[in-house]
Amino acid sequence: MQSLDTTALEQNVISAAMENPDCLSDLMVIVSMTDFCNPSHRTIWKAVTDLDAMRRPFDAVSVAEHLKETGREQLNSILTKIASSAYASAAAAMKYAKRIREVSVIRLLMSAGSQISELAENHQGRKLDELLAEAESILSTVISGSMSDDVPLVDGVQLFRDVCADFERAMENPGISGISTGIPPLDDMTDGLQKCSMVIVAGPPSMGKTAFAVNLMQNAMESAKLPLVIFSLEMPAIDIGRRMVATESKTHYSGIKRGSAKGDELTKIYTAAGRLQNPLLKVCDTSLMTPAKMRSVLKRIAREHGGIGMVMADYVQLMEANKSNPNRSSELATISRELKRMAMDFKAPFIVLSQLTKDVEKNQRKPNNGDLRETGQLAQDADLIMFVHRQEKYDKDPVQENMGKAEIIVSKNRNGGCGSVNVGYDGPTFRFYELDAWL
Repeated sequence: MQSLDTTALEQNVISAAMENPDCLSDLMVIVSMTDFCNPSHRTIWKAVTDLDAMRRPFDAVSVAEHLKETGREQLNSILTKIASSAYASAAAAMKYAKRIREVSVIRLLMSAGSQISELAENHQGRKLDELLAEAESILSTVISGSMSDDVPLVDGVQLFRDVCADFERAMENPGISGISTGIPPLDDMTDGLQKCSMVIVAGPPSMGKTAFAVNLMQNAMESAKLPLVIFSLEMPAIDIGRRMVATESKTHYSGIKRGSAKGDELTKIYTAAGRLQNPLLKVCDTSLMTPAKMRSVLKRIAREHGGIGMVMADYVQLMEANKSNPNRSSELATISRELKRMAMDFKAPFIVLSQLTKDVEKNQRKPNNGDLRETGQLAQDADLIMFVHRQEKYDKDPVQENMGKAEIIVSKNRNGGCGSVNVGYDGPTFRFYELDAWL
């Protein structure tokens, strides 16, 4: 078996980059920091690429100064050795870089093989499709090149440079920093739907939580640059589509489903359906869904499109965990943590729908975080919790001031304050809207 130690090759590649600046961009296409087997070389390579990103020189002297600036001057002795003893032409460096990458993938495959072998040996009676989904997830990390033994760290220098850069982008693009909900007062309170956030949307049955979540996804379609993925464990994809068309066309859902729409409604329906045809919308209506399957689907989509824009899961109580667990509360806690991890890993808002305890309907009251059904972990993991409440559903005698209205209760918000936003709700079209803004 050939050696998996590429230390000497790494030294030559680093030296070539510092001596021949024009070849760095070509080298960066082939190798990344995590392909280097020597931890010190990884750090030095990152210093070279960071300087290039800042449009600063990255010769040996400049790299040494940068290492000192970032508190890594202890690596300068290794840098001096590389600069004085290692050398490769640009052509040779490209050849070495390819070999470094090949060996890196081999190491990843060996690690993945060990994980899959352990998964098979300790399957604990799990279903075959669950095992295959998890094995696929392990392999997909190798295919995407994202698997690494390193825990990512951001040092203080890079952190606050990122803060300043983000601040400058915000000044150039004033307004909310997240994805708009489509309801300005709600955007003001939440600052939009944020990347890496787990957003709980909850409510009793027939209160409108699915309609509200689909509205959020539908509104995001207007400016989407990355895929918007809906996992519908209860409702078939065609029903999701019908609801979207009803909302977009302001035509009754029943007329679309039964084919009874007439006159101007026909034009509205076809026009709306045409506007909604967006290849970035992805709907998965498989009823048996685990976190491992969800991650596998999202990784496949992310590979094809370069990332994920937003995700919706309807609803969490219908999901199953990979590992057998007789305690349902503990199982849901595991699912909740996995959903939050996926929001972080894919850097996208995760809208997770949840049922509530029966006590809310029994007492016909407004819900709170303690009403999230079967587990308190959801409330702990969530970055934003929104309850959908429509008082008219509980009124025995119709009260004019409650008709056609809903209250979005923000009970947890890591990016701002909490409170309630009153909105309009048109049941036949499943449309939530800003009051006085029905256009």
